Amino acid sequence: MTGEITKSGIDQLAAEGAAIIIEKGLRHVLVDIRTLKGRLGIMDTYSFVRRPFEKPKVKCALVDLPENQDYLNFLETTAINAGLSLKYFFDIDTARAWLKSSNLR
Repeated sequence: MTGEITKSGIDQLAAEGAAIIIEKGLRHVLVDIRTLKGRLGIMDTYSFVRRPFEKPKVKCALVDLPENQDYLNFLETTAINAGLSLKYFFDIDTARAWLKSSNLR
């Protein structure tokens, strides 16, 4: 992903992503946000993850930069608590290996 993340744009991005996942029948998703500018705030992230919209059951690997680790810890924990399978990585090959592994989390 590229561009700048905004509170108003995240809902559209999530809806478009979910539609693609459902249409293609995907079970594993790799999202590289290392070049994405900005991140949602903590409260906006919590609200977004908990918002009732169609969230396909997929195993999602999120690749980001190490300087965002505190945010990523919060995002991963919040997502797991909401019943999603999301794990963050700094290395794309490690993320791919996790997606190929048999465990759901």
